[in-house]
Amino acid sequence: MPAKPDGGEGGGGGRRRADYKITKPLTFADCVGDELPLGWEEVYDQQVGVYYIDHINKTTQIENPRTQWRQEQERMLKEYLVVAQEALKAKKEMYLIKQQRLELAQQEMLLFHELSEDNRSITSTLSGSSSNAKYDPDQIKVEIACRRERLSRLKQELAQVKQELQYKEMGVETLQE
Repeated sequence: MPAKPDGGEGGGGGRRRADYKITKPLTFADCVGDELPLGWEEVYDQQVGVYYIDHINKTTQIENPRTQWRQEQERMLKEYLVVAQEALKAKKEMYLIKQQRLELAQQEMLLFHELSEDNRSITSTLSGSSSNAKYDPDQIKVEIACRRERLSRLKQELAQVKQELQYKEMGVETLQE
């Protein structure tokens, strides 16, 4: 017995669920070449010429929806490119600021090392009496340790921002192509 359109067989047998496969793309993004997505139809009329029917939204139009979709995609990409370029510029500024902070921290570290060296020479010339020393050597050691830790943290932050900057630059280059 021939199969019925609902997927069941003729006679008193049980009904089977029909397996439907969508062969048309669901969106314009999925279309290849001049395809139209599911629900769209290109029609020719002798008076009007070619026009398009959107069966889902129940509208018709003369403008090619593929062209409209491509123009909209280009507009959106251009807008996104502007946003990406602004984000890249901001990231570059942040990188420069972090680089300056690192340089200042390195200079500060050098000063503390010099201070530490100066304090050692003063302490040794005053017969081991640290009460006459300009600065407390233990306090200087603590400050140097803090500065080292800060310097290390700044180097890590700078490396991370540099990597993010490289990714943003690659993204902007891709968008510009």
